[in-house]
Amino acid sequence: MIQRRFSNAFAAAGIIAVLGVTSVVPAFGQDRVDRLERELDDSRDERDRLDDSLSNLNDEKENLDSDRGDLNASLEGLDEDIANKVTELQDLQDELPGAQQAVEDAEARVSAAQQEVNSLNNRVAEAEGRLSDIQQEIEASQQELNLAQDEVGQIAADAYKSGGVNDLSFLLGVSDSSLPEAMGMAQQALRIQDSQIADVSQENAQDVNAEARLEAVEAEIRELKSQAEDALAAEKSAREEANTAKEELDGMIDTNERLTEELEAERPRIESAIEENRSAASDVNEQILEQQEKVNSQSSEISDLQSEYDEAVAEAEAKRKAAAEAERKAREAEQRAAEQRATQEQKESAAQARDDADEADQEYQAAEEKVTEQAADTGSAWGLIVPINTYQTSGFGWRPTPAGSYDYGGRGGYVHTGIDYGGGCGIPIKAARSGTVINADWAVSTAGNRVVIDHGTVNGDLLATKYHHMTRYVVSPGQSVSQGEVIGYTGTTGNSTGCHLHFETLRNGSAVNPAGLL
Repeated sequence: MIQRRFSNAFAAAGIIAVLGVTSVVPAFGQDRVDRLERELDDSRDERDRLDDSLSNLNDEKENLDSDRGDLNASLEGLDEDIANKVTELQDLQDELPGAQQAVEDAEARVSAAQQEVNSLNNRVAEAEGRLSDIQQEIEASQQELNLAQDEVGQIAADAYKSGGVNDLSFLLGVSDSSLPEAMGMAQQALRIQDSQIADVSQENAQDVNAEARLEAVEAEIRELKSQAEDALAAEKSAREEANTAKEELDGMIDTNERLTEELEAERPRIESAIEENRSAASDVNEQILEQQEKVNSQSSEISDLQSEYDEAVAEAEAKRKAAAEAERKAREAEQRAAEQRATQEQKESAAQARDDADEADQEYQAAEEKVTEQAADTGSAWGLIVPINTYQTSGFGWRPTPAGSYDYGGRGGYVHTGIDYGGGCGIPIKAARSGTVINADWAVSTAGNRVVIDHGTVNGDLLATKYHHMTRYVVSPGQSVSQGEVIGYTGTTGNSTGCHLHFETLRNGSAVNPAGLL
């Protein structure tokens, strides 16, 4: 083809050189093709920019969803902590009356013990006073006894020494004529004196006995006092321990109340953060929806431009054919001119035909190159086929939560990250492109039985596809699969309301609309 074009170019140059004539080359619609190509490039760049923006928004939404989950977990943990603190506070408050009663009982026992000690101290003081009186009485009785004994002894001694009555009469103060009577009086005096001595001795003995009893009572009282003082010390120690325990309990209650208040104060902050997160997620969802609409609109514009571009290429092809026809005619004219020694006008006509043929050939070559480049940029370059021969039931993007399925985030809808295909259960599912199976499991509860295939690097991006809700899969991790190979069958496992296939495409790890890659 290229060699033929060069030959045509050289032939045309030769004719022009021979004929010595220049002509104006027609455009054959190349300006329109170039303009459409520029518009297609601009539209594709804009769609790529929108796809990148949409991918960033999806990443932002995933981060917000993850943060909201963490905040909800924090709020649940906070509620549990508050409940535990409230229970603990109630238990401590239930213990408070007992602690207060223990303090009051200890105070009462201390007061009673103190009164008992005071009473015993008074009894000891009274006993000591009586002991002093008894000791004085004993001393006085002892003096009287000693005096009486001395007097009797002196009388007896004097009577013995005098050997007669004179001295006795003298002692008794009687005359000799009344001696007999005096003797009787002396005997009576002796008897009285003996009686006094006996009384004094008896009283002395009683006093000594009373002193012994008093000392015993005093010893017993002192022992009781010592015991009472020990009991008082023990009660005071118990009171101090009860006061300490109550102070510790009061401190625990104060600390618990403070911590509970701090936890309660933390709740509004977390709830505010959750609300801010929900608001931000709502804004992101709206932006995602808006961005998806822009992407769809841009894709529609690209499709329209592509159709117009194809028409322009077809027109260029028609002009190429016209140029080829003109070339054929030029060749015939050249031949006729050479054979019949055509006139100058015939030569000029042949030269013009050659110029037209060369110009048309150049325009065709440029258009062919543009079409080749354009084909390399279209979605078909991803090499994906539709994985199931049924019909689409749900597209990519925001949608209301289907009845009977889990409501992600509780907002009544969510971003659907793939395309759903209906048709019932047991329909074969095929690999959209050749690759390696990296997952064949039920590791994600919402996905049910799923298969994930890695297709490697395609158009400079990492490409993978995902197939969810299978009734069963027939491949295993690490297995290589070919495009169109059956990998499983449709089902309704996981978060599903009926038998269908949920199909996802991942570029560099982010979910993108499969419609743009199929």
